[in-house]
Amino acid sequence: MTTVKAQEKFVTVNGVRLRYLDWGTDGKTPLVCLHGHTGQAHIWDEFAEAMSPHYHVLAVDQRGHGGSQWADTGYARDRFVEDLAGFVDALGLSKFVLAGLSMGGWHSLLYTPDHQDRVERIIIVDISPQPSPQWQERAASRPVTPMEFPSLDAAISWMRESNPWASDAGLRKDAEDKMYRRDDGQWTWKADASLFNVPLPDQTDPTLQARYWKGIDSITCPILEVRGAESGLVSDETIEQMKQRGKQITSVDIPNAGHVVTVDKPKEFIEATRSFLGVHAQISPA
Repeated sequence: MTTVKAQEKFVTVNGVRLRYLDWGTDGKTPLVCLHGHTGQAHIWDEFAEAMSPHYHVLAVDQRGHGGSQWADTGYARDRFVEDLAGFVDALGLSKFVLAGLSMGGWHSLLYTPDHQDRVERIIIVDISPQPSPQWQERAASRPVTPMEFPSLDAAISWMRESNPWASDAGLRKDAEDKMYRRDDGQWTWKADASLFNVPLPDQTDPTLQARYWKGIDSITCPILEVRGAESGLVSDETIEQMKQRGKQITSVDIPNAGHVVTVDKPKEFIEATRSFLGVHAQISPA
């Protein structure tokens, strides 16, 4: 668990109040971290703590997630990308690194082609322009996400059913960070309810997928793909295609990790990204 605490800050862009966590190493290159669908910024806590001596880490709750405002203007990919553009402009970030897990990786691929002079490198975590057939098959039969639970422990038990890889402490922290207790005693998600139990168009829409491939084709900065070895979302074939089409793409797999790698295996994720980020000091043992 983390010992260095970030400052909680807010900024309004495109009419949406966004919360972000600021590890505040002024003078260092900014490292902007984007979570996945229905997630929240604290998934980056361990990573941010390890990187904060070397980077100015900023983890954003994207619109409709975590402590950020729910958005009347919707959740199309371009709205998220416009928010990212507004966020870095509002903070005056002229050069920075992007780290995006799941949909955060999609947003990175869509933002960067038009801002090549600003993005120095990208980490995309367990996401690619198109999902594997295995993932699509599983997604089609995935059970509905409950919208309320009688207790936090009940929510954690439900989360554990699909995640055998995270530690008990890590899974509990993730639940605490993305849920809250209502006045009636029930626990529910902080993310906008409209984001749950709807298929993501990115999984099937050829137009969106073509835009992600265009990003791979056009981005000139180095990209590191980090896969959860147990996830199955990004196929080996897709990784090879990305490397053939991209100019500077490398990849690494994290054993015994599912889709949300930074929650499942935070220390291993840190070690896997150190060299790419130019950070070579060893983390202290737990």
